[in-house]
Amino acid sequence: MRGSLRFLLAFAVLALLVPAAASSYSWPIRPFYQQHAIRGYFNDPRLSGPESGFHFGVDITAPDGTPVYAIEAGRVRVHGQTVSVFPKRGGHLLSYWHVVPAVVKNQHVRPHQLVGHVAVGAEHVHLAEYKDGTYVNPLRLGGLAPYIDDTVPQIPSLTFSSFGRPIQPEAVTGVVDITAEAFDTSPIVIPFPWNQAILTPALIRWRIVQGQNTIRQWETPVDFRTFLLPLNLYNFVYAPGTFQNKAGRRGRYEFYLAHQFDTRVLPNGSYVLQVDALDEQENVGQASFAFTVTNA
Repeated sequence: MRGSLRFLLAFAVLALLVPAAASSYSWPIRPFYQQHAIRGYFNDPRLSGPESGFHFGVDITAPDGTPVYAIEAGRVRVHGQTVSVFPKRGGHLLSYWHVVPAVVKNQHVRPHQLVGHVAVGAEHVHLAEYKDGTYVNPLRLGGLAPYIDDTVPQIPSLTFSSFGRPIQPEAVTGVVDITAEAFDTSPIVIPFPWNQAILTPALIRWRIVQGQNTIRQWETPVDFRTFLLPLNLYNFVYAPGTFQNKAGRRGRYEFYLAHQFDTRVLPNGSYVLQVDALDEQENVGQASFAFTVTNA
């Protein structure tokens, strides 16, 4: 009886997991079913080049010349060093960037068929997924797998500012912008010279408390979990002081928590602003910053 019960419980758990696993897809480089290092996340800041704005895929590290394979079957389109594979129905529309194509337009490819090689100087393949008129996050549940992230995002600093000038947290007054530096780190060591690269959290939220009382409820100014944000929101999400990773140089990600926050809605006194930063697998980094409102 106990053996039968264990079997039924195991079957029930498997039934819950199979739909999610079935919709996932493998990696475009060998080994296909092993996690590889990623040096650029979805919606990371990009300040120049064809990917300016929010990063519309993930950058999988791979030496120049590494073979790149179609994750799923479909019909090929080629544009320069980009290979896109369009599925017949029900599949994922995936594209592989920074590759020298080994296929031609309208060629049909099968799963794990060679589509190209990582271009000289790229040292990565940019994997992008397109759905319903927009790019979607390849690291979401049902996307790239296996992917396990056991790192916790960090929130090293918070800044109050007025017209671009920082304000001391001991004397916050008037209308202010509130920004926070936040980042995640790779669960797998990224090869040199990108080993210092940081990654963007998937979600950032904040609230204000005073003692045990919540004065301002949680707000979510940053949500990168699913869809690519439109370019016109870039300077609304990323604050000045943000810059992307480069070879041999770590980036810096500064996020707006609030624009033009009127501190006069708070009675003068001491408060704590709590910030949470989550990654795609909901590891939560937390930080608390004390500040004092001193309006006349």
